[in-house]
Order: sequence, then structure tokens, then C-alpha cells
Amino acid sequence: MNMETTNQHKLTREIISLSKAFTWDEAKLEWDLDAIYHQDEPDTCLCGHFPILEICVLRNRQNGNQAVVGNVCVKKFMGLPSDLVFQAVRRISKDVSRALNAEAIVHAHKSGWINGWERDFCFDTMRKRELSYKQAVKRQQINEQVIARVNRNRDKANM
Repeated sequence: MNMETTNQHKLTREIISLSKAFTWDEAKLEWDLDAIYHQDEPDTCLCGHFPILEICVLRNRQNGNQAVVGNVCVKKFMGLPSDLVFQAVRRISKDVSRALNAEAIVHAHKSGWINGWERDFCFDTMRKRELSYKQAVKRQQINEQVIARVNRNRDKANM
């Protein structure tokens, strides 16, 4: 049995133990991506993998349990779009004039980082190559809010 298979089995056992369901196929449907952050100090995934820097906090809708999992496990085994959210955050961190992708916009809105108007604005301007001055300023403000929230999640986790 290779390391990836061992990690998958451990993640499966841990997620099922934190779920109401007793099978993987049912248990993984109980979980939502609650928070994401990039951590400076390496951490260990629920599956046992070390090091992880892109952290995903999952919340179980059925019982409120939380699980801290690496970005790779969240995408690979649970099918949540955390990798696409992290891609967008990395992109806007390097250049705040860049657009968020759809997954990051949805996550930011669902997490309360941006309001409905800002969500609609992001979707409306996501594919535009040329923005007006006001649109460019607004995009930058929204991107800075998203970056600040990712950093705030990291700071909360390190308390």
C-alpha cells in the first residue's frame, strides 16, 4: 500500500468519525468548505500528510464538527473547489487588479467576506479586459477585502 492510499484511508476514517453518516460516500456530502488560509508554519493534514501550508477548515452541516485538512485532500478526495479559491487568492495577492475566479467569488460571498452587490460586480467584471477607473478601484477594494479575510483566518488559527 503506497503513502497516498494510506493517507486516503486515514482521511476517510477521520471524516467518517466526525460525521453522522457511516459511509464515506454519505459522510463527505455532510461537509462544506468553511474557511481557507495560507499558513507560514507547516501543519499536518487530518490524513497525516506533513507539511501543508494551504489550510482548509471544513464544517459538518449535520453536527457542527470541524476538520482541518490540506488543500490537496479537500480537492482530491472530497471534491470541494479549494484549489481554485487558493489559485485566485495567490493571483490577486501578486496583483490586486486581477479578477477573482467564480469559485473564489462564491466562497467569498458564502463566507460573508463580500456582499451580494460585490459578488454580482465580480461576476459582471470577471472576464472584462478593460475596466473603468471606478471599476478598477472597486475590484482592488474587493480583492483587498478577500486577501485580508484569508490572512485573518490564518491569524485566528494561530492564536
